[in-house]
Amino acid sequence: MGNALEQLKRETKDDAKLYGCIKELYEQGVPFSELKALIPDIRRTREQLHMKRMLENNNEVLLSMFSKEMSFLLDAKELREEEQFKKLDQLIRQQQSYRKSAAESSPVEKFKRLFLPA
Repeated sequence: MGNALEQLKRETKDDAKLYGCIKELYEQGVPFSELKALIPDIRRTREQLHMKRMLENNNEVLLSMFSKEMSFLLDAKELREEEQFKKLDQLIRQQQSYRKSAAESSPVEKFKRLFLPA
């Protein structure tokens, strides 16, 4: 038994967690040859899980960055629209005041002011 465990320890290459799992299975009666064959699969599965976790974390970070960027862009868009509305409002008021002053300065209006009581 000691020799098999030594070999398993070498096979798991200083991977204490993996060695612990393999040792437990060996002590429960799983044959050495089967355990030796399992090591690469266990490693691969663990690496895939690690990659999956990293990708999920990256996705969370990206989603968070994306939503912050989107809210920033939406705020900027709203500000721009607000500015455009203000400018449009100013233009309309300007046009109205030009029309009013043009109407007031027209010869007909001057004539009315001179001869008709307000």
